[in-house]
Amino acid sequence: MDASSLRISKFDGTNFHAWKFKMQMVLEERDLWEVVSGEIKAEQCETQLDQATYKRKSRKAMAVICLAMEDSQLPLVRSASGACDAWSRLEDHFEKKSLANKLFLRRRFFTTMMEEGDDVLEHINKLKTLAEQLEAVGAPVCEDDLVITLLGSLSDSYQFLITALESRSDTLSWELVTSRLLHEEMKREGARK
Repeated sequence: MDASSLRISKFDGTNFHAWKFKMQMVLEERDLWEVVSGEIKAEQCETQLDQATYKRKSRKAMAVICLAMEDSQLPLVRSASGACDAWSRLEDHFEKKSLANKLFLRRRFFTTMMEEGDDVLEHINKLKTLAEQLEAVGAPVCEDDLVITLLGSLSDSYQFLITALESRSDTLSWELVTSRLLHEEMKREGARK
């Protein structure tokens, strides 16, 4: 089973967060993730058989990773010593933990706005993905900020729902708010038909 048979988009430099998750699942499914993640290191292999197994898994993982990348991205990993090194290089390059990158992602997170007519699920997923990217670079977003940002980013047509949610005495969780938004969108779609 290769990346193309699983319909994983080749990594082109723009979709690292989603690609990384999908690749981790592929590598887990093939029992290669422990080599890529560094959970098992070459130095830990005591017998020749363990060392041979580690090298074989590392080569297989490297092949899976490289075959799921566009040619333009291969120079980033071409000289890597193994799958773990290649993975680390990709994370270092695309999930920079610099202040500038954190600021860039935070700005995108807090300024993302839903336009009238946009799909609610797509908007929710966009914000959730940005929050996950912030966590990956060491700048996690708390649930309250996630909820507040989501409610503040909705189009004007959701104002009545926002007011109803704000008037609740209990804490607004991400799950509650997103389920109410999706329910509201289903009602609106039903009314249009």
